Amino acid sequence: MASAWTPRQRELFEKAKSSSRVIFRRSGITHDDALVIAEGLKANGNLQYLELSDNQIGDAGAQAIGSALRNKSTLIALSLNENKISDIGAFAVAEGLQASTALTQLGMSVNQIGDAGARAIGSVLRNKANLARLYLSQNKIGDAGARAIAEGLQTSTALTDLRMFENQIGDDGAQAIGAALRTKANLSLLYLSQNKIGDAGARAIAEGLKTLTVLTDFRMFENQIGDAGAQAIGAALRNKTNLSSLYLSENKIGDIGACAIAEGVQAASALTELGMSTNQIGDAGAQAIGAALRNKANLSKLNLWDNQISSSAVQLLSKSVPAKCEFSAGNQRTRPQNATSPPAIPPKPAHLDHTPNSPLAASDATSQQVRELQARIAQLELAQQTTTAAPILSTIPRVSLQVLSQATTQFSESKRIGGGGFGSVYSGVWSGQRVAVKRLAADSTQGVAQFESELEALSRFRHPNIVTIMCYAQEGNERCLVYELMPNGSVRDRLDRKGGTPALSWQQRRTIATDIANAMHFVQTAIPRQPLFHLDLKTDNVLLAADFHAKVADFGLTRSAPAQVDDHSYIRTQTVQGTLQYICPQYRDEGKVSIKTDVYSYGMILLELVTGHQPSIDLMGTVRRELKKSRKIDAVLDKAIDWSPQDKESAQATAADLASDCLEPTRVDRPSFGEILRRLSGEEVAGANEEETIEGSDRECLVCYNAPTNAKLMPCHHACVCVACAQMMIQRRDKCMICRVLPTSFQQGTYTKTFVH
Repeated sequence: MASAWTPRQRELFEKAKSSSRVIFRRSGITHDDALVIAEGLKANGNLQYLELSDNQIGDAGAQAIGSALRNKSTLIALSLNENKISDIGAFAVAEGLQASTALTQLGMSVNQIGDAGARAIGSVLRNKANLARLYLSQNKIGDAGARAIAEGLQTSTALTDLRMFENQIGDDGAQAIGAALRTKANLSLLYLSQNKIGDAGARAIAEGLKTLTVLTDFRMFENQIGDAGAQAIGAALRNKTNLSSLYLSENKIGDIGACAIAEGVQAASALTELGMSTNQIGDAGAQAIGAALRNKANLSKLNLWDNQISSSAVQLLSKSVPAKCEFSAGNQRTRPQNATSPPAIPPKPAHLDHTPNSPLAASDATSQQVRELQARIAQLELAQQTTTAAPILSTIPRVSLQVLSQATTQFSESKRIGGGGFGSVYSGVWSGQRVAVKRLAADSTQGVAQFESELEALSRFRHPNIVTIMCYAQEGNERCLVYELMPNGSVRDRLDRKGGTPALSWQQRRTIATDIANAMHFVQTAIPRQPLFHLDLKTDNVLLAADFHAKVADFGLTRSAPAQVDDHSYIRTQTVQGTLQYICPQYRDEGKVSIKTDVYSYGMILLELVTGHQPSIDLMGTVRRELKKSRKIDAVLDKAIDWSPQDKESAQATAADLASDCLEPTRVDRPSFGEILRRLSGEEVAGANEEETIEGSDRECLVCYNAPTNAKLMPCHHACVCVACAQMMIQRRDKCMICRVLPTSFQQGTYTKTFVH
């Protein structure tokens, strides 16, 4: 037989026989050549590396090589990528590797291996504790094969690189892989793209990701992942500071999922590539992504091609990425009219002549569409209209009370980190993460409404600057909300230097101011016709993450008042939280609510950041008197900071200009959160207010902004829209933006308050 070999084949034989590193990559190895190499390998007693990728080896050649490998206990790496091996050949190779317990790398990508071959490979992997790299991409492996591979990898705790993209893996296979990942603390690269994995599989993979603290490259593009799967992935990525590449393109991810992913990569300071093209992402998701990428100096590639993002949002997003970043955002599709996130916007009366309020809230079609989008800022999302349990979105896991009891050591007093009229807050550990568990007082009627309101709000609005709700429990009268634990406490705690903590620097305070404005702009503009207002925005409700980025919390506290109460009771209920100094005059004295209510509260927060003082109604007056006396505010600056001249100048501009404008008594004189963000970034100067007052009226329709509030919705008695918009709301069955009651009729008249008998 050897006598028939060609000179080249004799050379192949000699090298296969004597070398510890047999490398014939891209060498045109045929069936006959493989048989010759196998003969040489049989006599090789010191084989460590065998590289035969990118050749023409079929099943017969693979069978011969597999047979030759049976006694190779020294083998460390085997690469048979890019050949023509199917199940028969894979079975033979697997059988040959039984004794190779030192194996660290196995590559058989780009072949024709199906479930039968994968089962054989999975079986032989069970004694490969040192396996670090497994490449099985571009084969025909389905769920059964994936389950076998996952089972085989259970003992491979050294695994660093797993690639199984472009196969036929569905949710069942992904769930098995996800379970196997839980013991793979060293895994840094995971490729599962181009399979058939949906939300159930993505959630399982996400659960496995939680333990992967060194993950650098994660790819699941071209699957069937929707918002639920993306939310799970986003939550799992929060502690992945080393993550450099993330690809989730060609899935079914909308704004909710995109916001969760954005929140997940907030701490990924090493991020260089983010791909989410060909999904269903709109302006809300784009804004969240932009906010998360602002501190990513190393970002070199961002791909949002083929989504549903407006050109104005694309333009704003481009300013959030480094100049060197390759940013792709073309070929944007029009959001379908029956889209559920966000819902379609109703037509407006033709006589309305509108101008845009915020770049991210603007459409590019017509001025009418621009003003229709502006309406999203004007609406209010408050409590449910009944005392029955609000529908809970399935995107937030529900757990048993026993699970949370165990997480907090039976709600031990030693774990209690805060509390108030609503109940107590405990620290704990849930699903491997440190969390804060808010246990609402069982006898609190307001607590029930607060629970439902906050759960609904935080399930719909995911953003890097909004505290994340992890799960909840609801059993009988017991209700618990579980949040990510914010290790640096509240902004108020840090300004007070509680526990001897060091003072916040001015740069940290400016970042906090920007973070809060980002969060509030997002909840007011993100989802058309479903905005959220806080109405209890204060430094106690702004929490600080480990990197001192701010997250707004407690969105449910002030929206629990029942809709149908008398005028004065309604006002007292809304101010019972004891934060009078943050409440604007119209809301405090007359019960008038507008999109500028939270802006007033924000102005007070700015003064606190500059001065360090406790909030007070006269704090702005103190600053103004100091300016009038010396044209400087040095005397009221926080003495805990070692101020540089540049920081003093910046702080004075913040207090004297921006905070002063936010605290204007008249609503229309206050800036929007969109304008606030532009002023903080230096893109816009003071005085460019976007609103104009309706002649003869200081109250405007909270839908169109172009007419007085001359319609009282029934049965809820809220005078908050004009007649034309009231007619439109009833026709489209839109709920009242104050109380979420469905209006059935309206009464025309002249109204000066929001609630009218």
